Amino acid sequence: MGTLVCKIELDKVKGITVQVDNADDQITQTVVMDGTSITITVKGPQETSTYVQKQDSIVVTVKDLTFDTDTLTMKSKGVSQWTSQDTLTVKSTKDMTFNTSAKLTQTATSDAKLSSSANVNIEATSKLAMKGNMGAEMVTSGGEAKVDGVTLKLAGKTTAEMSGAMTKVSATGKLDLEASGMANLKGSITSVGGALVKLG
Repeated sequence: MGTLVCKIELDKVKGITVQVDNADDQITQTVVMDGTSITITVKGPQETSTYVQKQDSIVVTVKDLTFDTDTLTMKSKGVSQWTSQDTLTVKSTKDMTFNTSAKLTQTATSDAKLSSSANVNIEATSKLAMKGNMGAEMVTSGGEAKVDGVTLKLAGKTTAEMSGAMTKVSATGKLDLEASGMANLKGSITSVGGALVKLG
């Protein structure tokens, strides 16, 4: 790097301006304190970054911003907003917690995926609703798939099917099988038994 050109201007109206010119690298560094704000500008041949501090705000405009620290704490008394015009990644090598004292809303205009290499628990102290406009599917590749509740209702607007290598329907009280149309009970071997059996 060659010789730098340094300038300091003092003005009772414009304030203080400090400027450093690096002609070899085509970089100009400028600090302006005008009594209202402090503006730091670094201008190069490709990019320009600025830092503007006023009594109630700080605005940083830069192509790449990096914080390298042991701990980082951010607090806001008002509305907080984080917007990315490209991919946004939030990553932690240890536990991660999202917590709100009010309503939580997560939306996606494309696919949404929630996965874990261990257990996944979804719990609501009030009503839990899951809906799919084009279909809903729950699959387990091993173990037991269980739906448990005080009352259980399965309904299909057109057809309802339940199948398995072995299928069992049981009730500790009354069991009703009813159809408003035709009802078929069929098997290679069909057994109907009970202390009292009534047909017809």
